[in-house]
Amino acid sequence: MWTRKSVKERGKKAFTLNFWKCVLVALILSIVVGATSNNWGGAFPAFTNGFNNHDVVDTVDDPQDIIDDVSDDEPDFVFNIDTDDLTDEEIAGIIGAIAMIMILCFVVWIVATAIALAVKYFLLTPFEYGCRKFFRKNLDEPAKLSNLVYVFDSHYKNVVKTAFLRDLFIWLWSLLFVIPGIIKSYEYRLVPYIVSENPTMNFKDALAESKKLMQGNKWKTFVLDLSFIGWDILSLMTWGFLDIFFVGPYKASTDAALYETLKYGIDAK
Repeated sequence: MWTRKSVKERGKKAFTLNFWKCVLVALILSIVVGATSNNWGGAFPAFTNGFNNHDVVDTVDDPQDIIDDVSDDEPDFVFNIDTDDLTDEEIAGIIGAIAMIMILCFVVWIVATAIALAVKYFLLTPFEYGCRKFFRKNLDEPAKLSNLVYVFDSHYKNVVKTAFLRDLFIWLWSLLFVIPGIIKSYEYRLVPYIVSENPTMNFKDALAESKKLMQGNKWKTFVLDLSFIGWDILSLMTWGFLDIFFVGPYKASTDAALYETLKYGIDAK
């Protein structure tokens, strides 16, 4: 039976023995994960053009002034269109133009989303899996930075396929409300480490292996994540510097230690 203390001790010990490389890899990992975290279900945040609702409200002493102004004065920019003066052909043309604009916007969104997903899975995700392998290797001996690009040299297509389907299944489960998606994300959490050890493994087997290892361990892993909340608060207070040089590599190394503990029963050394 593993404990949070033993897993965190092993993770911290491993990263401090190879400090600067772990800091670099953890920084790369945080950038990659941050850049790819919003591709499913919201690839692109809405643009606010530099203001929000509070900016509008703060420009007047009383929001009621806006209502009074509208009621007292007719805005100069109101266009009165009398559809009785339009022919059927002109109305059809307006509707057709609006439909074309909507279709064009949809096509642009589809293309942009496809490009974002392609960049994520063909370029960024392989580096994420490489970072996970680095921290797994680093548990036993100082790992080499060459681990970061192992996906590009070893069964690239299979690893990308597994990563894509793993995220797709988590996203589909999240459509059933948030909780099922969170549960599945913990269930498939160990897939990157499993694939790093066996890049030829079928994606179904990788998901099944992760599910098996996480059975009965999802809640404990969730609590393990929560145990870093104090460090996260301190990181915010140091404008992220503590996260770069300590918390980030500490978390990544602990996550790798969790995998080896569940897979091989290795406790803290």
